[in-house]
Amino acid sequence: MYAQLIRQARESGMPVPQIRYLFAFKPEWTDHLARFTQEVMRGASNLAPGMRELIAAFTSRRNECPF
Repeated sequence: MYAQLIRQARESGMPVPQIRYLFAFKPEWTDHLARFTQEVMRGASNLAPGMRELIAAFTSRRNECPF
């Protein structure tokens, strides 16, 4: 799945986040991280998913990390 996402991003000229390479390299090692992240960002919460994405983007920017 991640290899396909990487290929699609490259074909469209979009940058590929480095973590995608890790996920593609050893998906059996990173599946738990993907599930955790999905639950944090999309699971039940008082905050809408869009607000959680905004918080994550703001935090990444403050940490000088491309998001």
